[in-house]
Amino acid sequence: MAWDTTQGAPLTATAPVTADPAAAAVAVALHGVTKRFPGGKGSDPVIAVDDLDLDIRDGEFFSLLGPSGCGKTTTLRMVAGFEYPSAGSIRIFDDEVGLEPPNKRPVNTVFQSYALFPHMTIEQNIAFGLEMQDVARDEITRRVGEVIELVQMQGREKRRPKQLSGGQQQRVALARALVNHPKVLLLDEPLGALDLKLRQAMQLELKRIQEQVGITFVYVTHDQEEALTMSDRIAVMEGGQLLQIGGPEAIYDRPRTRFVADFIGDTNLLPATVVDATSATLSDGTIMRVASDRPAGSAVTVAIRPERLGLWHADADRELQLDATTGRIDRVIFLGNSIAYDVLTERGDPPLSIRVRQGNTPGIEHFEVGERVRVRWAPTSATVLED
Repeated sequence: MAWDTTQGAPLTATAPVTADPAAAAVAVALHGVTKRFPGGKGSDPVIAVDDLDLDIRDGEFFSLLGPSGCGKTTTLRMVAGFEYPSAGSIRIFDDEVGLEPPNKRPVNTVFQSYALFPHMTIEQNIAFGLEMQDVARDEITRRVGEVIELVQMQGREKRRPKQLSGGQQQRVALARALVNHPKVLLLDEPLGALDLKLRQAMQLELKRIQEQVGITFVYVTHDQEEALTMSDRIAVMEGGQLLQIGGPEAIYDRPRTRFVADFIGDTNLLPATVVDATSATLSDGTIMRVASDRPAGSAVTVAIRPERLGLWHADADRELQLDATTGRIDRVIFLGNSIAYDVLTERGDPPLSIRVRQGNTPGIEHFEVGERVRVRWAPTSATVLED
Protein backbone atom coordinates (compact mmCIF):
# COMPACT_ATOMS: atom_id res chain seq x y z
CA MET A 1 0.00 0.00 0.00
CA ALA A 2 1.20 3.53 -0.75
CA TRP A 3 1.13 6.70 1.27
CA ASP A 4 -1.04 9.58 0.18
CA THR A 5 1.50 12.33 -0.53
CA THR A 6 -1.10 15.07 -0.91
CA GLN A 7 0.07 18.08 1.10
CA GLY A 8 -1.32 17.80 4.60
CA ALA A 9 -3.00 14.43 4.07
CA PRO A 10 -2.41 11.67 6.60
CA LEU A 11 0.28 9.13 5.85
CA THR A 12 -2.29 6.40 5.40
CA ALA A 13 -2.60 3.72 2.78
CA THR A 14 -4.26 4.81 -0.46
CA ALA A 15 -4.24 2.77 -3.66
CA PRO A 16 -2.01 -0.29 -3.98
CA VAL A 17 1.11 -0.08 -6.07
CA THR A 18 0.29 -1.46 -9.53
CA ALA A 19 0.85 -5.20 -9.91
CA ASP A 20 2.47 -4.65 -13.29
CA PRO A 21 5.57 -2.43 -12.75
CA ALA A 22 5.87 -1.73 -16.48
CA ALA A 23 2.38 -0.19 -16.42
CA ALA A 24 3.17 2.20 -13.56
CA ALA A 25 3.10 5.93 -14.14
CA VAL A 26 6.42 7.65 -14.80
CA ALA A 27 7.53 9.53 -11.70
CA VAL A 28 10.75 11.07 -13.09
CA ALA A 29 11.53 11.45 -16.79
CA LEU A 30 14.83 12.74 -18.16
CA HIS A 31 14.97 13.19 -21.91
CA GLY A 32 18.11 14.35 -23.69
CA VAL A 33 19.54 15.69 -20.43
CA THR A 34 23.10 17.02 -20.68
CA LYS A 35 25.14 18.83 -18.05
CA ARG A 36 28.31 20.73 -18.94
CA PHE A 37 30.62 22.39 -16.45
CA PRO A 38 33.14 25.05 -17.49
CA GLY A 39 36.62 23.70 -18.13
CA GLY A 40 39.81 25.35 -16.98
CA LYS A 41 41.27 28.34 -18.74
CA GLY A 42 41.47 27.56 -22.43
CA SER A 43 39.89 24.13 -21.93
CA ASP A 44 36.69 22.69 -23.37
CA PRO A 45 33.68 22.28 -21.07
CA VAL A 46 33.50 19.11 -19.00
CA ILE A 47 30.49 16.97 -19.91
CA ALA A 48 29.28 15.37 -16.68
CA VAL A 49 26.04 13.95 -18.10
CA ASP A 50 25.72 13.28 -21.82
CA ASP A 51 22.31 13.17 -23.55
CA LEU A 52 20.67 11.02 -20.88
CA ASP A 53 17.24 9.42 -21.44
CA LEU A 54 15.73 7.81 -18.37
CA ASP A 55 12.21 7.01 -17.12
CA ILE A 56 11.78 6.13 -13.44
CA ARG A 57 8.47 4.52 -12.50
CA ASP A 58 6.16 5.61 -9.73
CA GLY A 59 6.65 3.54 -6.59
CA GLU A 60 9.93 1.84 -7.50
CA PHE A 61 13.27 1.76 -5.74
CA PHE A 62 15.58 2.92 -8.51
CA SER A 63 19.37 3.08 -8.18
CA LEU A 64 21.91 5.06 -10.17
CA LEU A 65 25.07 2.97 -9.95
CA GLY A 66 28.59 3.70 -11.14
CA PRO A 67 32.10 4.73 -10.14
CA SER A 68 33.06 8.18 -8.91
CA GLY A 69 32.79 10.75 -11.67
CA CYS A 70 30.31 8.77 -13.80
CA GLY A 71 27.58 11.45 -13.56
CA LYS A 72 25.18 9.75 -11.15
CA THR A 73 25.29 12.42 -8.42
CA THR A 74 25.06 15.21 -10.99
CA THR A 75 21.96 13.53 -12.39
CA LEU A 76 20.41 13.35 -8.92
CA ARG A 77 21.26 16.98 -8.23
CA MET A 78 19.54 18.02 -11.47
CA VAL A 79 16.40 16.16 -10.41
CA ALA A 80 16.61 17.84 -6.98
CA GLY A 81 17.14 21.29 -8.49
CA PHE A 82 20.62 21.88 -7.08
CA GLU A 83 21.98 21.90 -10.64
CA TYR A 84 20.23 22.96 -13.83
CA PRO A 85 20.61 20.98 -17.06
CA SER A 86 22.57 22.49 -19.93
CA ALA A 87 20.13 20.82 -22.32
CA GLY A 88 17.17 18.49 -22.18
CA SER A 89 13.98 18.05 -20.19
CA ILE A 90 13.33 16.94 -16.60
CA ARG A 91 9.74 16.10 -15.72
CA ILE A 92 8.30 14.92 -12.40
CA PHE A 93 4.87 13.37 -12.80
CA ASP A 94 4.68 15.05 -16.21
CA ASP A 95 5.42 18.57 -14.88
CA GLU A 96 8.51 20.20 -16.39
CA VAL A 97 10.82 21.15 -13.51
CA GLY A 98 14.22 21.51 -15.18
CA LEU A 99 14.51 25.21 -14.33
CA GLU A 100 12.46 25.21 -11.11
CA PRO A 101 14.26 25.87 -7.79
CA PRO A 102 14.48 22.98 -5.29
CA ASN A 103 11.67 24.29 -3.07
CA LYS A 104 9.26 24.22 -6.01
CA ARG A 105 9.77 20.52 -6.71
CA PRO A 106 7.82 17.67 -5.03
CA VAL A 107 11.04 15.97 -3.93
CA ASN A 108 13.26 15.78 -0.87
CA THR A 109 16.89 14.72 -0.62
CA VAL A 110 18.79 12.66 1.96
CA PHE A 111 22.55 13.14 1.93
CA GLN A 112 25.48 11.16 3.28
CA SER A 113 26.09 13.93 5.83
CA TYR A 114 23.01 13.93 8.04
CA ALA A 115 23.08 17.72 8.63
CA LEU A 116 21.00 17.46 11.80
CA PHE A 117 20.78 20.48 14.07
CA PRO A 118 22.88 19.51 17.15
CA HIS A 119 20.99 21.79 19.56
CA MET A 120 17.57 20.38 18.64
CA THR A 121 15.89 17.19 19.80
CA ILE A 122 14.99 14.48 17.33
CA GLU A 123 11.36 15.56 17.05
CA GLN A 124 12.43 19.21 16.68
CA ASN A 125 14.79 18.28 13.85
CA ILE A 126 12.03 16.40 12.07
CA ALA A 127 9.46 19.15 12.62
CA PHE A 128 11.71 22.01 11.49
CA GLY A 129 10.73 21.97 7.81
CA LEU A 130 7.02 21.86 8.62
CA GLU A 131 7.39 24.79 10.99
CA MET A 132 9.06 26.81 8.23
CA GLN A 133 5.96 26.14 6.12
CA ASP A 134 3.67 27.35 8.93
CA VAL A 135 1.93 23.99 9.20
CA ALA A 136 -0.55 23.85 12.08
CA ARG A 137 0.88 22.54 15.36
CA ASP A 138 -1.57 19.61 15.60
CA GLU A 139 -0.66 18.59 12.06
CA ILE A 140 3.06 18.79 12.84
CA THR A 141 2.64 16.63 15.94
CA ARG A 142 0.68 14.00 14.02
CA ARG A 143 3.06 13.83 11.06
CA VAL A 144 6.22 13.80 13.20
CA GLY A 145 4.75 10.94 15.25
CA GLU A 146 3.96 8.97 12.09
CA VAL A 147 7.46 9.16 10.64
CA ILE A 148 9.13 8.47 13.99
CA GLU A 149 7.12 5.25 14.14
CA LEU A 150 7.93 4.49 10.50
CA VAL A 151 11.71 4.69 11.09
CA GLN A 152 11.35 2.91 14.45
CA MET A 153 12.72 5.70 16.64
CA GLN A 154 9.94 5.68 19.25
CA GLY A 155 11.16 6.57 22.74
CA ARG A 156 14.06 8.67 21.48
CA GLU A 157 12.10 11.79 20.51
CA LYS A 158 13.71 13.97 23.20
CA ARG A 159 17.30 12.94 22.50
CA ARG A 160 19.76 15.10 20.61
CA PRO A 161 21.81 13.90 17.62
CA LYS A 162 25.02 13.40 19.63
CA GLN A 163 23.16 10.86 21.77
CA LEU A 164 22.41 8.69 18.73
CA SER A 165 24.45 6.19 16.76
CA GLY A 166 25.24 6.79 13.10
CA GLY A 167 22.44 4.48 12.00
CA GLN A 168 19.95 6.22 14.27
CA GLN A 169 21.00 9.62 12.94
CA GLN A 170 20.44 8.32 9.43
CA ARG A 171 16.93 7.24 10.40
CA VAL A 172 16.23 10.75 11.69
CA ALA A 173 17.49 12.30 8.46
CA LEU A 174 15.21 9.96 6.53
CA ALA A 175 12.23 10.83 8.76
CA ARG A 176 12.91 14.55 8.29
CA ALA A 177 12.78 14.08 4.51
CA LEU A 178 9.64 11.92 4.55
CA VAL A 179 7.65 14.14 6.92
CA ASN A 180 7.16 16.64 4.08
CA HIS A 181 5.32 14.00 2.02
CA PRO A 182 7.53 14.19 -1.09
CA LYS A 183 6.36 12.42 -4.24
CA VAL A 184 9.95 11.37 -4.89
CA LEU A 185 12.74 10.82 -2.36
CA LEU A 186 16.30 11.29 -3.58
CA LEU A 187 19.12 9.60 -1.66
CA ASP A 188 22.76 10.49 -2.34
CA GLU A 189 24.95 7.68 -0.91
CA PRO A 190 23.22 8.03 2.48
CA LEU A 191 24.84 4.93 4.00
CA GLY A 192 28.42 5.67 3.00
CA ALA A 193 29.50 6.82 6.47
CA LEU A 194 28.29 3.67 8.24
CA ASP A 195 30.31 0.58 9.03
CA LEU A 196 29.69 -2.60 7.02
CA LYS A 197 27.28 -4.45 9.33
CA LEU A 198 25.23 -1.35 10.07
CA ARG A 199 25.18 -0.44 6.38
CA GLN A 200 23.84 -3.88 5.50
CA ALA A 201 21.15 -3.61 8.18
CA MET A 202 20.13 -0.15 6.97
CA GLN A 203 19.84 -1.41 3.39
CA LEU A 204 17.07 -3.74 4.50
CA GLU A 205 15.46 -0.98 6.55
CA LEU A 206 15.45 1.44 3.62
CA LYS A 207 13.82 -1.17 1.42
CA ARG A 208 11.20 -1.89 4.10
CA ILE A 209 10.40 1.80 4.47
CA GLN A 210 10.18 2.32 0.71
CA GLU A 211 7.79 -0.60 0.32
CA GLN A 212 5.67 0.66 3.22
CA VAL A 213 5.30 4.24 2.00
CA GLY A 214 5.10 3.26 -1.68
CA ILE A 215 6.74 6.39 -3.09
CA THR A 216 9.58 6.52 -5.58
CA PHE A 217 13.10 6.29 -4.15
CA VAL A 218 15.98 7.35 -6.42
CA TYR A 219 19.20 6.12 -4.85
CA VAL A 220 22.78 7.01 -5.84
CA THR A 221 25.56 4.59 -4.94
CA HIS A 222 28.89 3.22 -6.12
CA ASP A 223 28.36 0.06 -4.04
CA GLN A 224 27.26 -2.81 -6.30
CA GLU A 225 26.00 -5.01 -3.44
CA GLU A 226 23.95 -2.14 -2.08
CA ALA A 227 22.26 -1.58 -5.44
CA LEU A 228 21.62 -5.29 -6.00
CA THR A 229 20.15 -5.69 -2.50
CA MET A 230 17.63 -2.85 -2.54
CA SER A 231 16.73 -1.95 -6.10
CA ASP A 232 13.76 -2.82 -8.27
CA ARG A 233 15.81 -1.52 -11.21
CA ILE A 234 19.37 -0.29 -11.64
CA ALA A 235 20.89 2.14 -14.12
CA VAL A 236 24.63 1.62 -14.60
CA MET A 237 26.45 4.80 -15.64
CA GLU A 238 29.96 5.55 -16.84
CA GLY A 239 31.40 8.67 -18.45
CA GLY A 240 28.12 10.51 -18.12
CA GLN A 241 26.25 7.91 -20.16
CA LEU A 242 23.73 5.21 -19.36
CA LEU A 243 25.24 1.82 -20.21
CA GLN A 244 22.48 -0.54 -19.08
CA ILE A 245 19.23 -0.47 -17.18
CA GLY A 246 17.34 -3.42 -15.74
CA GLY A 247 16.46 -5.46 -12.69
CA PRO A 248 19.25 -6.69 -10.40
CA GLU A 249 19.22 -10.23 -11.82
CA ALA A 250 19.34 -9.03 -15.41
CA ILE A 251 22.17 -6.59 -14.71
CA TYR A 252 24.17 -9.25 -12.86
CA ASP A 253 23.52 -12.30 -15.02
CA ARG A 254 23.18 -10.65 -18.44
CA PRO A 255 25.53 -7.65 -18.61
CA ARG A 256 25.71 -6.04 -22.02
CA THR A 257 29.19 -4.55 -21.92
CA ARG A 258 32.61 -5.35 -20.56
CA PHE A 259 32.38 -2.41 -18.14
CA VAL A 260 29.05 -3.55 -16.67
CA ALA A 261 30.21 -7.17 -16.39
CA ASP A 262 33.42 -6.14 -14.64
CA PHE A 263 31.89 -3.44 -12.42
CA ILE A 264 28.99 -5.51 -11.10
CA GLY A 265 30.73 -8.14 -9.01
CA ASP A 266 33.53 -10.50 -10.03
CA THR A 267 33.52 -12.03 -13.47
CA ASN A 268 35.61 -14.00 -15.95
CA LEU A 269 36.12 -12.31 -19.30
CA LEU A 270 37.07 -14.89 -21.92
CA PRO A 271 38.15 -14.17 -25.51
CA ALA A 272 36.18 -16.32 -27.95
CA THR A 273 35.22 -16.72 -31.60
CA VAL A 274 31.60 -17.10 -32.69
CA VAL A 275 30.82 -20.44 -34.33
CA ASP A 276 27.09 -19.94 -34.87
CA ALA A 277 24.05 -18.46 -33.11
CA THR A 278 24.34 -20.91 -30.21
CA SER A 279 28.06 -21.48 -29.65
CA ALA A 280 31.54 -19.97 -29.57
CA THR A 281 35.07 -21.34 -29.34
CA LEU A 282 37.37 -20.34 -26.49
CA SER A 283 41.08 -19.78 -27.12
CA ASP A 284 41.92 -23.31 -25.93
CA GLY A 285 39.53 -24.84 -28.45
CA THR A 286 36.72 -25.48 -25.96
CA ILE A 287 33.25 -25.14 -27.44
CA MET A 288 31.01 -22.99 -25.23
CA ARG A 289 27.29 -22.97 -25.82
CA VAL A 290 26.24 -19.34 -25.68
CA ALA A 291 23.70 -17.26 -27.61
CA SER A 292 25.05 -14.62 -29.99
CA ASP A 293 23.75 -12.55 -32.88
CA ARG A 294 27.26 -11.89 -34.21
CA PRO A 295 28.39 -13.33 -37.57
CA ALA A 296 30.36 -16.58 -37.52
CA GLY A 297 34.07 -15.89 -37.09
CA SER A 298 33.53 -12.72 -35.04
CA ALA A 299 35.92 -12.16 -32.14
CA VAL A 300 33.91 -11.61 -28.96
CA THR A 301 34.27 -11.53 -25.20
CA VAL A 302 32.26 -13.98 -23.10
CA ALA A 303 31.45 -13.20 -19.46
CA ILE A 304 30.77 -15.87 -16.84
CA ARG A 305 30.52 -15.37 -13.08
CA PRO A 306 32.89 -17.31 -10.74
CA GLU A 307 30.00 -18.94 -8.87
CA ARG A 308 28.56 -20.25 -12.16
CA LEU A 309 31.63 -22.45 -12.60
CA GLY A 310 32.08 -25.84 -10.96
CA LEU A 311 35.20 -27.89 -10.24
CA TRP A 312 35.70 -31.63 -10.64
CA HIS A 313 38.75 -33.84 -10.65
CA ALA A 314 40.30 -34.04 -14.10
CA ASP A 315 39.41 -37.75 -14.41
CA ALA A 316 35.75 -37.22 -13.49
CA ASP A 317 33.17 -39.16 -15.48
CA ARG A 318 32.97 -37.43 -18.86
CA GLU A 319 29.32 -38.44 -19.20
CA LEU A 320 28.52 -35.86 -16.56
CA GLN A 321 30.17 -33.14 -18.62
CA LEU A 322 28.27 -30.00 -19.49
CA ASP A 323 30.60 -27.47 -21.08
CA ALA A 324 34.12 -27.95 -19.76
CA THR A 325 37.79 -27.15 -19.97
CA THR A 326 40.78 -28.43 -18.00
CA GLY A 327 43.58 -26.80 -16.05
CA ARG A 328 45.52 -26.72 -12.78
CA ILE A 329 44.76 -25.01 -9.50
CA ASP A 330 47.01 -21.94 -9.26
CA ARG A 331 45.69 -20.35 -6.05
CA VAL A 332 43.28 -21.16 -3.21
CA ILE A 333 41.75 -18.44 -1.01
CA PHE A 334 39.58 -19.23 2.01
CA LEU A 335 36.72 -16.68 2.25
CA GLY A 336 34.71 -18.08 5.14
CA ASN A 337 31.48 -19.25 3.53
CA SER A 338 33.19 -19.97 0.21
CA ILE A 339 36.55 -20.86 -1.32
CA ALA A 340 37.97 -18.99 -4.30
CA TYR A 341 40.10 -20.94 -6.77
CA ASP A 342 42.20 -19.59 -9.62
CA VAL A 343 42.66 -22.17 -12.39
CA LEU A 344 45.25 -21.89 -15.15
CA THR A 345 43.92 -23.46 -18.34
CA GLU A 346 46.03 -25.61 -20.67
CA ARG A 347 46.66 -22.68 -23.01
CA GLY A 348 47.96 -20.42 -20.23
CA ASP A 349 45.30 -17.74 -20.63
CA PRO A 350 44.48 -15.48 -17.67
CA PRO A 351 43.33 -17.76 -14.84
CA LEU A 352 39.67 -18.62 -14.40
CA SER A 353 38.22 -17.39 -11.12
CA ILE A 354 35.91 -19.93 -9.49
CA ARG A 355 33.87 -19.54 -6.29
CA VAL A 356 32.69 -22.66 -4.44
CA ARG A 357 30.42 -22.33 -1.41
CA GLN A 358 31.41 -24.02 1.83
CA GLY A 359 29.08 -26.36 3.65
CA ASN A 360 28.13 -29.93 4.20
CA THR A 361 26.72 -30.44 0.72
CA PRO A 362 27.54 -33.97 -0.50
CA GLY A 363 29.93 -34.07 -3.43
CA ILE A 364 31.63 -30.75 -2.70
CA GLU A 365 35.36 -31.31 -3.19
CA HIS A 366 38.38 -29.41 -1.92
CA PHE A 367 41.35 -28.96 -4.22
CA GLU A 368 45.01 -28.15 -3.66
CA VAL A 369 47.43 -25.91 -5.57
CA GLY A 370 48.86 -27.79 -8.55
CA GLU A 371 46.00 -30.29 -8.81
CA ARG A 372 44.60 -30.99 -12.30
CA VAL A 373 40.89 -30.21 -12.49
CA ARG A 374 38.02 -30.00 -14.91
CA VAL A 375 36.07 -26.73 -14.94
CA ARG A 376 32.42 -27.05 -15.90
CA TRP A 377 29.48 -24.75 -16.43
CA ALA A 378 25.87 -24.83 -17.59
CA PRO A 379 25.19 -23.54 -21.13
CA THR A 380 22.96 -20.75 -19.82
CA SER A 381 25.68 -19.36 -17.53
CA ALA A 382 27.64 -17.33 -20.08
CA THR A 383 26.89 -14.07 -21.92
CA VAL A 384 28.41 -12.60 -25.07
CA LEU A 385 29.23 -8.93 -24.46
CA GLU A 386 28.51 -6.14 -26.93
CA ASP A 387 32.01 -4.67 -26.72
